Amino acid sequence: MARRNIRLGSLGAALEYYDFVVYLYVATLIGAAFFPPETSDTLRLVQTLSIYSVGFLIRPVAGILIARVADRVGRKRLFVLTVVVMSAATLVIGLLPTYEQVGWPAPALLILMRIAQGCAVGGELPAAAVFVTEHAERDRVARAGALQQMMAYGGFLLGASMAFLSGIVATHLVPSVPSLAWRLPFIIGGVLGVVSIYLRRRLDETPAFQQQVEEERRAGSTPVRDVLRLHGRAVLFGALLVAALSMVNITYFTFWPTYLQTSLQVPATTALGASLIAIAGAMVSMPFWGWVADRWGWRTELLWGSGLTAATTVLLFLVLPTLPAGSATALWIQLPAALAAGAIVSAIPGLVSSIFPTQVRQTGYSVTYNIVVAVLGGLMSLVLVGLIAALGLTAPMYVVLFACVLTLGAALAVPAIPLYLGRGSPEPSVPGRTDGAAVGSPLGRAAS
Repeated sequence: MARRNIRLGSLGAALEYYDFVVYLYVATLIGAAFFPPETSDTLRLVQTLSIYSVGFLIRPVAGILIARVADRVGRKRLFVLTVVVMSAATLVIGLLPTYEQVGWPAPALLILMRIAQGCAVGGELPAAAVFVTEHAERDRVARAGALQQMMAYGGFLLGASMAFLSGIVATHLVPSVPSLAWRLPFIIGGVLGVVSIYLRRRLDETPAFQQQVEEERRAGSTPVRDVLRLHGRAVLFGALLVAALSMVNITYFTFWPTYLQTSLQVPATTALGASLIAIAGAMVSMPFWGWVADRWGWRTELLWGSGLTAATTVLLFLVLPTLPAGSATALWIQLPAALAAGAIVSAIPGLVSSIFPTQVRQTGYSVTYNIVVAVLGGLMSLVLVGLIAALGLTAPMYVVLFACVLTLGAALAVPAIPLYLGRGSPEPSVPGRTDGAAVGSPLGRAAS
């Protein structure tokens, strides 16, 4: 039963992630559709990425409000709400009129839909992480979190794949409707929302939350204040991890196609193909890194992840700018770095969930995750554009290396952080387990 809930919760998160990030994979086409044709390519890209950032900026407020409700009424109930909002907004984007048809109301409507998507994903991703890790057995929390992250990155993979296929459909199958190249991914995302709703209705509430209800630990609590007052060190530690995730995530898995096309003049199909290979590589590595964390502890996993990601990143950017135009090597050269980076991104759900007790777990995750992602995730694409203009083609390398430094800092700090789930914690993750302290106990031992 627990494994079914973990799989279903993770799969639903993949569909939500797809809806949110597919925008970036068709960003150049959206810019052409929603802004005046006389706008320069650079300004149009900045405007398009700015609208993308709106979805990140709304996430902290929406995510914290949703998390407060989830910590009071349960993890499951909010899942259906977030998927309905996300699916509806995604479908509407696919049906919006363009600038040529209605003028400036077109980008204004696009902004409103990105706000709705930001509200949904702000509650979705913390909820999914908490849901799967609370369903996991104590010695499998890292693997459960890695599975959830792997499935969420399946949303990246699905988004890049759909953008690739939609371009083929619009170019070769229905050339009379070129807008299908950007409309089709959103329309399909809206339809997939129906699948997500069905999946969410089959989920069970987490055992940790059920025990929390039975013990009535939530009475009179104020989750956000409790998180900041009682768990400030955990918030700072989680922010360190999420900052590293955001830098790696944006650089290697969402901005990468735009970087290859605009900076290295790689054809769109090749750029999307390279992204598909990189995302698939990161996904394949995530269960392994989860196993490493469950077997040898978070410190070991983060140390290896930061070191290997730094080494493969330097190698990537030494070779990439020297490739001749049209080289097939551009398709797979990012793969070693993606395999290593899987260690950084896969650690987030399990480790950030583990540093907060049950009664404030989703609020703590949401505060930590959404605020950092709003600042870095929303602006990182724009920062990368500026850095490339100022520093040249190797600018993204410095962003990833800084993320590795942050991950190294987290690895050194993690032994001092109390855990409430998984390896090194006293908290049972499965109903009926009595081999540790009560759910939400503040007596969690430090990480290995």
